[in-house]
Amino acid sequence: MLDIPFVEKDCIFTHEGKEFESGGAIVTDDFIIGYCSSDMKTLQTWHGEFIGHLRISSSWKVYSWITDRYYQVWCKVNSQWYTGRTAGSSMIAKLRKAKTEFV
Repeated sequence: MLDIPFVEKDCIFTHEGKEFESGGAIVTDDFIIGYCSSDMKTLQTWHGEFIGHLRISSSWKVYSWITDRYYQVWCKVNSQWYTGRTAGSSMIAKLRKAKTEFV
């Protein structure tokens, strides 16, 4: 069970000698912001800690410099389903509480 609300801290990375802070994972009753694993099977925190298993329900081609596909994903956290979109592997995923269960 993940404690809710969960707000990840200390998401700092160094680039060319300068430190930058990134927004970490956030989990509330209404939404989740997390990161897709490289194999697109789990939702993780910035530090790679497990949030939930991802299920891809659909994908479609996009014309973007970031990715060529976009994905509709589902994730179950603490017995509640969330659904949202992501640009794929190692990218951020924004999910909202689902009104139905994933089938």
